[in-house]
Amino acid sequence: MSTLVTLTGDGTFRAPTAAQAARLELPDDPHLAALMRLRALLGDDLEEQIATRLYLPSALGIDETDHILPATLALLAETTGDLVSYGWRLGPGVGRAWHHARELRGRTLDAARIALLGYEGPLMTTALGPATLSAATFLGTGERTLGDPGAVRDLPMLLAEGLIDHLDELRERVPGSRPHLLLREDAVAGVHEGRIPTPSGRRRYPALGAPEIGMLWRSLTAALTDAGLDADSVTVGVGADVRLLRAAREAGIRRMAIGPRRMPTLQTPEGRALWEAIAQAHDEGCHVELVVDPRAGGRLAPELETMLEIWNRLGHSDADAAGCTLLAHTGSAHAVHAGRVDPSAQPDRSTLLDEGALEALLRAAPTWAERVAR
Repeated sequence: MSTLVTLTGDGTFRAPTAAQAARLELPDDPHLAALMRLRALLGDDLEEQIATRLYLPSALGIDETDHILPATLALLAETTGDLVSYGWRLGPGVGRAWHHARELRGRTLDAARIALLGYEGPLMTTALGPATLSAATFLGTGERTLGDPGAVRDLPMLLAEGLIDHLDELRERVPGSRPHLLLREDAVAGVHEGRIPTPSGRRRYPALGAPEIGMLWRSLTAALTDAGLDADSVTVGVGADVRLLRAAREAGIRRMAIGPRRMPTLQTPEGRALWEAIAQAHDEGCHVELVVDPRAGGRLAPELETMLEIWNRLGHSDADAAGCTLLAHTGSAHAVHAGRVDPSAQPDRSTLLDEGALEALLRAAPTWAERVAR
């Protein structure tokens, strides 16, 4: 029988507290404890037609270095830098924070060897995409990387080389795993629309056109494909703009993560163009992954209901939405997308997923599966 829905998370998972670890009889090592809980939640399919995609957490929130941005920077090949007063700087020398971020990645990989012993199935790695990295990092001059076109062009290959090495290490530690990659582009809207402020705050960096962003994605995914990671194993957050969606498709991206909360309504010309492009992509074999907040107050049910209503108005049945992925997220990326939070800002630990959020997603899945099975 075909899969009706797949469940996964955004690459974050709040490490269990000491009290939680004691109650659940988990080891003291937070990396090992987190992976054991994630395997318990997402290590097996919920039902025959409700699949799960286990992920290696890129952020546990143990300290200020334990978040998605430094975890991604630790992957960059032949790149050094440090955490300075204005943010994460790329440049000569490896500072303590940068070294620590690399140590954390190594500890997570080592913990995977133990916690995921005997595991066979999908295993997702999460990183920030090149557009977001360009807005979230700084150069030695104090300017954002976004201000240096050459540095921006280098990011996809540096990231690809690091990811290829990382995935090789992951295969060695978890031989039965099938690698999957989630590229979060939380700040792509700001980069595309020219909303990213300079360090002084007096002006904005010029907008980066959708074709240019598409070339960043193409460079990255082509390198990953050459290394053996096929297009169906890479999910990219494409924002909520039809131009970016088209650029993603032209770049060969087949799995696109979209946030229903960000999407314009069908009543606007922009919204209709975007939803029709999503429907066309779906009809042509692309996969849609819906970024949702399953927590209490996260509006999971009404957002999915609204999406199905739009789907129906475009001439599709509920059953046509079968096979999509629900990707749990606390909503922090929406604030970056809207420009309320700077992409370089240090996130609060509360923005990470926790066990309760994933449990809520698991509880909601049967209702959604029943709906799209009709």
